[in-house]
Amino acid sequence: MTVMGKTRGDNLAPAIALGEPGGERSGPGPLLARYVGVAVMFVGLAGLAPLAVLPAYPDEVALAPCFIFPGIGAAMAGYLVYFASPDPAPGARLTRGQAAACTVLVWVLAIAVYALPYVAAGLLSPVQAVFESTSGLTTTGLSVVDVDACPAIFLFHRSLTCYLGGVGLVLILTCVVTQTGGLGVYNAEGHTDHLLPSAAKTARMILLIYNGLIIAGAVAYWAAGMTPFDAINISMCAVPTGGFATHGESIAYWNSLVIEAITIVLMVAGGTNFLLLFLLLRGKLKAFLTHIETPLYFGTIAVMALVVAGFFLGQGVSGDGAEALRQGTFQVVSILTSTGFQTIPSFADLGPALLFLFGLLMLVGAEARSTSGGIKLYRVAVASLGLGHDLHERYGNKRHVTSIKINRFGKRSVLTEVDVAEAQTYVVLYLLLCAAGAFALILCGATLQEAVFDFISCLGSTGVGTGFLGAESGPAPLLIGGAGMLLGRLEIIPLFMGVGTLASMIRKGVRHGR
Repeated sequence: MTVMGKTRGDNLAPAIALGEPGGERSGPGPLLARYVGVAVMFVGLAGLAPLAVLPAYPDEVALAPCFIFPGIGAAMAGYLVYFASPDPAPGARLTRGQAAACTVLVWVLAIAVYALPYVAAGLLSPVQAVFESTSGLTTTGLSVVDVDACPAIFLFHRSLTCYLGGVGLVLILTCVVTQTGGLGVYNAEGHTDHLLPSAAKTARMILLIYNGLIIAGAVAYWAAGMTPFDAINISMCAVPTGGFATHGESIAYWNSLVIEAITIVLMVAGGTNFLLLFLLLRGKLKAFLTHIETPLYFGTIAVMALVVAGFFLGQGVSGDGAEALRQGTFQVVSILTSTGFQTIPSFADLGPALLFLFGLLMLVGAEARSTSGGIKLYRVAVASLGLGHDLHERYGNKRHVTSIKINRFGKRSVLTEVDVAEAQTYVVLYLLLCAAGAFALILCGATLQEAVFDFISCLGSTGVGTGFLGAESGPAPLLIGGAGMLLGRLEIIPLFMGVGTLASMIRKGVRHGR
């Protein structure tokens, strides 16, 4: 995966300058088609990876065609699109909207390609397969698969989608649609700092850290008593904060404090800004600790773990104080990082107070530039600081002109009005989408509590739910949930921008008879 990200990002990046004048005049069609072709080739070839488990599970060889035909078919289709496309005009450029359109196209195609094996094997209906594929690629973790009866090759396929969606797919897709070599969609969090000389090198460093964490996690799980298969799969879903498990009881299956501790470390790492992890690896502890998100992240975990433990103890979810703290800490980390692993039997039986607290954690999410979902702590902090500043300007001492300063990657910087406005706009848009999605689920028969909690889980890529979205759900709620997952994972605005640009390009093509 790293090689693909490197070669295509380095070779194509000089030809792309997002937002530069002249993008429309140069004709983006052939250029966009080539980028889509390259990405679909990668999606198809990556979809063959589950075949690697067949030597360990030879009785599942009959399922190989379910992966071979979609994978090879997608790779060949991508190849044909790339090489059948006419050469782009000299100096052709993609605008920001066209780059977003390319990203949306490839995400939708990837969802379709990775849904096909479920349908081919007869495990799921087409709508269920799309839901499962979307859940994996968006690292949500809601599932309609009977995990305990699922073949091993499909369990690995689910984990693979989490791995690709966690950070690899985002970086690779944006490698082919941005000048910087890999951080276009990734930078939607509100800041574009690069800790290495180029963003391409930053992207490769992120991939290196990501893969290193997964490998280290798998080894630690194996040493803690998991089978190699379970260790690889759980690690591939913990670091990307995906939440797919190899057993129906999730992490509770092992009932191991050591395994839970390893999982907490991996989830916290996955929910941490990868550029901060890079600073930490370079020994810049002060820069790591003083970054605006770090105290908020760990402070939220500490405070909420105690509060949730108290509720667990009071409601009889846990047997004693030690068990309550153990379960409370795990679930707070799992939900804040939008992972969705569980050590408690069900969320459906929790009281409204606990569901409210967990809903807040899902809304907030962990750090920007991490694999987690939600609004993100960075945006919440910036929007809150901006609100406080506005209130002070309106009702405080007007003789003192103040500015908002924050610590960012070890440096003191001033927030501009644009920074604050972007964060506040995103927060409002996110909440409006939560309301719209919850209302849509209510129309499908959900109670208010089920609708709000489950759609927040979908939009925040968390993967815990009340049970309304599951194997017994009809097509409509599954499609609504899947749409929420995709909106949340693509940071809402790029998805709207991409769909709008695609619609505009189609209208222009029809008008000109193309």
